[in-house]
Amino acid sequence: MRETKIVFFKYIAVVLGLFLALDIFIQYQLYQRYRNDQKLSVYHQTAAIRAQLEKEVNSNLLLIQGLADYVSFHPDFSISELESYCQGMLFRSNLIMNIGVAPDYIIKYVYPLDDNESILGLDYRFSPELWDKVKEVHDTGKMVIAGPLDLVQGGRGLVGRAPVFVRSNEYFWGVVSAVIDLNQLLVNAGLSDLPNLDVAIRSVDAEGVDDAVFYGDPKLFDSDNSPVSMQVILSSGSWKIAAIPAGGWGIIPPGSIILHAILFLLALTICFTIYKIITKNAEVEMVKTNLSEAQAIAHLGNWSLDLLTGKIWWSNEIYQIFGLVKGEYAPSKRIFFSELVHNKDRKFVRDTYIESMNSGEPYSLDHRIVRPDGDVRYVSSRGRFSYDVNGKPIRAYGTVHDITDRKLIEEELRESKIRFDHVTEKLSSKFVFFSHTIDGEFIRLSKGFTHLGYGSPEGGIGRSWTELFDFAPESLIIAEKNNARIISGKVESTEYEVEFTTPDGQDRCVSVYAYLAYDFELEKNVVEGVVLDITDRKAWEERLKILTRAIENAPVSVVITDTKGAITYVNPYFCKQTGYSKKEVIGGNPNILRSGEHDDSFYQDMWETLVHGRTWRGEIVNKKKDGSFYWELASISPVYNEKGEVVSYVAVKDNINDQKELERLKADVDLIMRHDLKTPLNGIIGLPGLLRMDDNLTEQQHKLLKTIENSGKKMLHMIEMSLDMFKMETGKYEYYPLQIDIISVAKQVIDHCRSSISAQKVQVELVASGNANLDENLFVWGEERLIYSLLSGLLTNAIEASPSGEKIIVEFKQDDNTLISIKNIGVVPESIRERFFHKYVTHGKASGTGLGTYSAKLMADAMHYDIKMQTNDERNETVVGFEIPKERPE
Repeated sequence: MRETKIVFFKYIAVVLGLFLALDIFIQYQLYQRYRNDQKLSVYHQTAAIRAQLEKEVNSNLLLIQGLADYVSFHPDFSISELESYCQGMLFRSNLIMNIGVAPDYIIKYVYPLDDNESILGLDYRFSPELWDKVKEVHDTGKMVIAGPLDLVQGGRGLVGRAPVFVRSNEYFWGVVSAVIDLNQLLVNAGLSDLPNLDVAIRSVDAEGVDDAVFYGDPKLFDSDNSPVSMQVILSSGSWKIAAIPAGGWGIIPPGSIILHAILFLLALTICFTIYKIITKNAEVEMVKTNLSEAQAIAHLGNWSLDLLTGKIWWSNEIYQIFGLVKGEYAPSKRIFFSELVHNKDRKFVRDTYIESMNSGEPYSLDHRIVRPDGDVRYVSSRGRFSYDVNGKPIRAYGTVHDITDRKLIEEELRESKIRFDHVTEKLSSKFVFFSHTIDGEFIRLSKGFTHLGYGSPEGGIGRSWTELFDFAPESLIIAEKNNARIISGKVESTEYEVEFTTPDGQDRCVSVYAYLAYDFELEKNVVEGVVLDITDRKAWEERLKILTRAIENAPVSVVITDTKGAITYVNPYFCKQTGYSKKEVIGGNPNILRSGEHDDSFYQDMWETLVHGRTWRGEIVNKKKDGSFYWELASISPVYNEKGEVVSYVAVKDNINDQKELERLKADVDLIMRHDLKTPLNGIIGLPGLLRMDDNLTEQQHKLLKTIENSGKKMLHMIEMSLDMFKMETGKYEYYPLQIDIISVAKQVIDHCRSSISAQKVQVELVASGNANLDENLFVWGEERLIYSLLSGLLTNAIEASPSGEKIIVEFKQDDNTLISIKNIGVVPESIRERFFHKYVTHGKASGTGLGTYSAKLMADAMHYDIKMQTNDERNETVVGFEIPKERPE
């Protein structure tokens, strides 16, 4: 249909194009002729106006010139003579309004005198606006026309002035003038009655320059209007006339619309004829195409055989069915039976064909064919024969239907039934397939029925399900309601769960999936479906509910996220603790709880632990919705699926605000006690000094008092260091660096550690490198007390870790910065290497507290020193060193 429309529109486009071109050509010719006729008509009317204007103006100018001639011959005229002459002029012309005579440029005579007294005595020489024209009359000796002008007495007029020369032009006598009524002039020229013509007139001076338009619309002179122009020749100067038809030039010639209509009807007639021809051809082609398409869709072809000539005709689909190309294969009866029919079906097909021809009955049979490519297909052949008057067969015809797909479906149905039987048998402990009538009487049951505790399926056939199963009351109502919905057609299928008690007393729960189907064997609707035993699943669901209730009511926060960190679940206690609702956090990120109290490395360590499949435990400060902070003891663990893949993370967090508050109070109390111990300790330190001032003391007593004083000072130093360490931990320590000789401090530390060195049986050696020299001072920025404690703690730790008989090396290296390192034999255990400087980290020491390296790190950080630990298993040594900046820190 679409191709037919395309062909039709192509022809229509050609026809319309030809008629359009013909119409344009004819209309153009008509337009040109019409335009020329208009031009000629306007030209004739304009020429008449021009002639009339020239006649009226020139005739009146001749009267004025006659007056000038009269005066030149009668310069001594009397008033009565002049009035008589002027009266005659006005009688001969209805255009002249008044006449003036100006001897020696002064107007002394006016006719008529009424309403013109004001111009008597006018001297042209003293009137700048008139003198130029009057002087032109004198200079040229010819009549000069001025105007059109606006007249004082109203209206517009032309002023004609003629020179007067007397005594045979021996001298200039003066000027005679007359006013011509312009409005009456235009009426006399016929301009007052032009219904079919628009006219405009403009004056042209003696030199041919256009002046203003004094009649009509100035736009008529525009070249865009294509006016007809004519020149009105006057005795001095001229006028120009422009004229066009009233309303403009016509563009639609007379008869144009009729011609359009005739051409349109002619084109429409031709198009309709073309449409009928194309439509009829298209219908024929469509019938052929539809037949061919129908055969292709149905895989059904038709054929005919002329038994007299042996000529066979096949439709296109016959070629498709047999896998042949039309034009490359000539069908014949012999080739059909010997090559195309399957060799195992040839005899059957041939016998059926001959039997039908002899009996005159139609034949129908299914058989196989073999395509040239070896593909075997199934076809259904139907045919019959035509006979002449003598009963002799003369023609055979029929159809061939490709039924391969149907045969394959039948085969698949057989296989499906076998597979269904296998499923119902192999999964009989899980599924029960059933069919029952509208009344509930079972007509089919699979082997799974046995596992429900009701014996063999045959025992349930013929019995109603309401009679067979001992349903719980509420389950019976559910089952009856859903069956009624299916049977009534309100739903196509239904799914519901019911509980019942088996004959052996077991409570079971099943899920029923049912739908309404038509049973072709019984020829009525039945209910079919499957029953799934979900007793075990229900038990697991109940356990899951208990677990869910436990989490929902737990007094700890529980948060579950996916692998990308998006929150998928929070329990009510989380909402109570944080102030956020579930709606606000689900889909969000736990980052909304970040307080800013932990640096990025804290969270990085947390994620690295989780990514490696380990559980992270630790204390964390989080922020509630209202902005307040709170402490939590958190445990975050990955959750794995059956494949061992991490699918989510679960965090269990307990609020430890109260515990943290107790720790803070304990620290405050500890700080107060340390501070208050200094007061009595100062008395203890000062008392031995007073006692030693007594001269009655023995040497032994002096030593004892000195020992007491030194012990007190040492205890005071320890208390002060403890207070400083607390300040460093809380970030409140104020650091005041000075220039300290670190080699001198190191030697003091070694002297004070002599007893430990001897007890451990090790050696301590000082080594210098770079610009350092042990015999000179090595000044660095720091606090002597902190440097002393730092070196003392690191050296003590090295002494305790070093095996007996080994050497401990303390190296001083000075380049740009100063590096002090303490090296001992032995390695740090691998379990604490990453946490070497952490608080309470110790290993293998019965009396170790894990505060030595922690305090060393605090003091190094307070003085802006970079402290590091390196341990080497191959060399079996450990080096702890700190680098001191050269410049004084802020």
